[in-house]
Amino acid sequence: MLAFLELMQPSLPECAGALHGECVYRLRVVPVFLGVGGHLKPDLPGLAAEIRDTYKDLEITVEPPIGEQPEVIAAIARVTAR
Repeated sequence: MLAFLELMQPSLPECAGALHGECVYRLRVVPVFLGVGGHLKPDLPGLAAEIRDTYKDLEITVEPPIGEQPEVIAAIARVTAR
């Protein structure tokens, strides 16, 4: 499920609530950002904490941004090496 941090809907807390309502108890967040920046330092951890406080039985993990995943870095290197 796709969620947004600001300006667009649905928000991460809204998605977490919808998934929890469908009996999902493990949530893995993979930020679609190239690297850690303003949103990922204060905003995302705060939202994850808010979700944990709201849904005590929901396990939420936050992965590194997609742009820092080894496979994505390798793909970018291949494209830029052309």
